[in-house]
Amino acid sequence: MRDDFPKITKDILAKRVGYKCSNPNCRKITIGPHSIDDKAINLGVAAHITAASQRGPRFSVEMTSDERKSIKNGIWLCQNCAKLIDTDIVKFSIEELLNWKLIAEKKSLLVITTGEIKKNQNSSLFEERIKVYEELYYEIREIDSLIREVIESAEITIEDKKDAVIYLGFHVAKFTDEIGFHLQHEIVVQCIGTFVGNEDIFSSDEKLSKQTFDTYNRNIRASQELLKSVDSQGLIDTSRKTPLMKFYSELEAEQRKNDYL
Repeated sequence: MRDDFPKITKDILAKRVGYKCSNPNCRKITIGPHSIDDKAINLGVAAHITAASQRGPRFSVEMTSDERKSIKNGIWLCQNCAKLIDTDIVKFSIEELLNWKLIAEKKSLLVITTGEIKKNQNSSLFEERIKVYEELYYEIREIDSLIREVIESAEITIEDKKDAVIYLGFHVAKFTDEIGFHLQHEIVVQCIGTFVGNEDIFSSDEKLSKQTFDTYNRNIRASQELLKSVDSQGLIDTSRKTPLMKFYSELEAEQRKNDYL
């Protein structure tokens, strides 16, 4: 039996790379207009990094069924490249495909934020900071949109929803860490903290935890408002601390106190 991806997982994989093939040597657009006005043609494939069934390429007996159909095990490719990666499992290893996936998602983000930051004599530190905050704003907005799709999906289990939310939150943390040189500490705390523990939105009885979801909504709004408030110097006013910023400030103060004991 094949462990196929649910539709919501396929949608997230496609959107995270702008519906382009994740093969860095291909990058073909996989979606376009249909002759019928309200339809689109999709030539993309949510391919399994580790095979969905026994005897498939890169199949792992150590993985569970849920792990095989998890978003962590998927990569968006055009149909040709989906077939290509199954022809040589040594060349197209698990590590290689995970690297493709990471690079494709980074490139997709750079496209929607009008290009990568280029450090040169014509680019001031202020301009670089502003650009970084713009990139982070778009990243958080996109992740928030995908999380809400996961929440509303009726086709995947609670455990799959938790995995998807953890996966998406991890990408925010990784992206924030990579551009952290330009970010104020309070913004890092706010943006990463917004996505920590969101898997608790889904309770065991398959109902949303209203308290956790309300907290998430407040944190999302606070993050977006902060990121939109960047001034001409590339700085954000952090004098008015959000609940998350206050919480982590108190933790840090307590840690410093303990260090001196």
